[in-house]
Amino acid sequence: MARIALVHDVAGVAAVQAGLLRSAGHEVDQIELPSVGATWRWPAKAFTLPFRLASYLPTANRLRKGNYDVVHIHWLSHGVVGVLAGRSFFVQAHGSDLHLNLRNPVYRRVTNWVLRRARKIFYVTPNLLAFLSDFRDKTVYLPNPVDMRGVAPPFAPPSEVKKVVIFTRLDPVKGVEHIFPAVERLSGSVEVTALDWGPLARDYVPRYQQSVRFMKTVPHSTIGAFLSEFDVVIGQMRQGILSLMEIEALAAGRPLITAINWGLYPDDPPPVIHADSADEIVAAVSSLKGNPAELSRLSREGREWAVRNHGYAHHLQLLEASYFEP
Repeated sequence: MARIALVHDVAGVAAVQAGLLRSAGHEVDQIELPSVGATWRWPAKAFTLPFRLASYLPTANRLRKGNYDVVHIHWLSHGVVGVLAGRSFFVQAHGSDLHLNLRNPVYRRVTNWVLRRARKIFYVTPNLLAFLSDFRDKTVYLPNPVDMRGVAPPFAPPSEVKKVVIFTRLDPVKGVEHIFPAVERLSGSVEVTALDWGPLARDYVPRYQQSVRFMKTVPHSTIGAFLSEFDVVIGQMRQGILSLMEIEALAAGRPLITAINWGLYPDDPPPVIHADSADEIVAAVSSLKGNPAELSRLSREGREWAVRNHGYAHHLQLLEASYFEP
């Protein structure tokens, strides 16, 4: 079995990977990096970069001397520690560390430096491949793992549409401006719930509270039970992908309406209903209201798709195949 270093963590993904790899018999060290200045804004953030690099040196020295078979670093700019260690490493892109950082002149140089040196580049959502065109020969699509045990117990599929939840952060990046113009029409025939969460919440909650029941986020351990209270889920409307929240909705067996880019999923298209405007959202909900057979099909096939593409067993298989490829 291998000795593996997982450096940094993003959204708990590295912690899940550590558990999976240990269950397969590997020895795993999880290593955190200092975060001084990480949340500062530019240009103040620029002044912290030399200190951040210096703070990485103890970790680089640990990786150099640690006799690791695999070094896997989360977040592209943190891949600098692998370069400083002077050894082979895997790096994992999570989103803004790629598409946002490439727009920043400083981080663009650092990111490309890391990408050139990495042995393989994992990316977690299919839209990120467009930013890796110069490195296609060493990219690996590694969908985020989802714990199906809590999210996907055998919840009964919906048989009618009475309750709809807008299950996304109230954030411009989620395209919520395409969703909320539909809520007044929807609220005439279904109960609409949304999360009081995100930078637009201060504006959206008072503006739409006559048509929408807003509620605070729930503990992640109860996401499955929370979603099971609803008959249909409306997801994000901008990125063309299924983020973690949309995947959890499918895992819970909830029919999902979202702005999917089918071209990003050519091999195994997710069983969702496409919509990217208020009119299309209203039409999608209406089409499901009198169709229990379609609700049942979407519930069953959505859960199967989530397990197939984001289950723990699949994730471990992809990791080991990439780590130990001849």
